[in-house]
Amino acid sequence: MISLLRARRARRTQAGFTLVELMISIVLASIFAIAIYGMFFSTLDSARSQQSQMLAQSTGRTAIDRMSSEIRQAVSPDDGLTPPIISLSPTSIEIYLDPSRSTTALRPIPQKVRYRIVSGQLIRDRAVSPQTTAPFSYGAYGAPEVLVDNVQNGAVPLFSPFTEDGVALAATINAGDSRLRDVAQTSLRLIIGQKTGGKATTMELNTDVALRNSIRL
Repeated sequence: MISLLRARRARRTQAGFTLVELMISIVLASIFAIAIYGMFFSTLDSARSQQSQMLAQSTGRTAIDRMSSEIRQAVSPDDGLTPPIISLSPTSIEIYLDPSRSTTALRPIPQKVRYRIVSGQLIRDRAVSPQTTAPFSYGAYGAPEVLVDNVQNGAVPLFSPFTEDGVALAATINAGDSRLRDVAQTSLRLIIGQKTGGKATTMELNTDVALRNSIRL
């Protein structure tokens, strides 16, 4: 009798997991795996969001600093007869710029530089004059340089002109318009799309630029 009980206990010990125990183990393992995957993808999405924000901030700040510097240094190509700004609109500005001009140079040899938003990109291009003395003539603009992607200014103007006294001027002033002489400062507002968590958001960079060589007659 004792031998029979021992044999039954041995068989129960060697029987392994029951179906219910196996199912419970599978469910627990699945829950654990889902939690691990969730943490992994959450960390990955957070890293991508931070990368998107850092890239937007870096490219946006570089672009707005470059625009500010060049607009500030815009020059008249003919001793003040022509304004430094050629034309402007809410999405574009065109200026005369002599980036290589030294402090001892009396007359500039300017390029035409243009910033504009095209299909969600902030683009800079330039045209160089073959002449070394005024009057200068210019050919077509060269290959565009993309400064920022995913620009989302929409109804928000990138460029807004003001007089020396801070009075807002017309949003669009075409080449040859006498009001270009009144432009003494320009407000820049650059809005860039970025990703924050799982949401698409925007970041705004703005500054005001006073033209050093503006003409106020």
